[in-house]
Amino acid sequence: MKKRHLLLLILPAALVMASGFVVVNSLGCNYELTLNHRDLRYYGVCRWGMVNFLESDERTGSKWSVSAFQISLADQLLFVIRERRQLREGRGDVQLLDNYNQSQSVYRLVNYAWMPVDRKRIAMFQVAPHHDVWIAEREGPMDLMDALYPRPAPAWPGRAGAQ
Repeated sequence: MKKRHLLLLILPAALVMASGFVVVNSLGCNYELTLNHRDLRYYGVCRWGMVNFLESDERTGSKWSVSAFQISLADQLLFVIRERRQLREGRGDVQLLDNYNQSQSVYRLVNYAWMPVDRKRIAMFQVAPHHDVWIAEREGPMDLMDALYPRPAPAWPGRAGAQ
């Protein structure tokens, strides 16, 4: 019986500690991110676990603001979307950014994996709504562990001086 009681105390304590680590790690974000992808421009700032992105479509002039809480664990970034707001409506028949944000408005959780490419750039991997890889310029740590123990970029073949 004593082992069972001990187990009932240890498991919740371990869950609280693990959750606390994730929260503290996520609060350590202090970065600015710039991403250009298929005529779409993204500029994001994360401070103390709160991230704000300005998204613009160069072709149509559409602009959106997206704010979220960032949850960071290892190489995964989870964004719990607080608000998607259209700042400027796009013009024209094909409006990629407007269509994307309107179709994604039902989702409150967005997930990306990331890894450093070199000192200034990271690769972000998206699975939903479709598989994609984005290269972004970043200034600052993605989370507390990245600030304390930055991950080195992989040793790419033929790119000895890239770092």
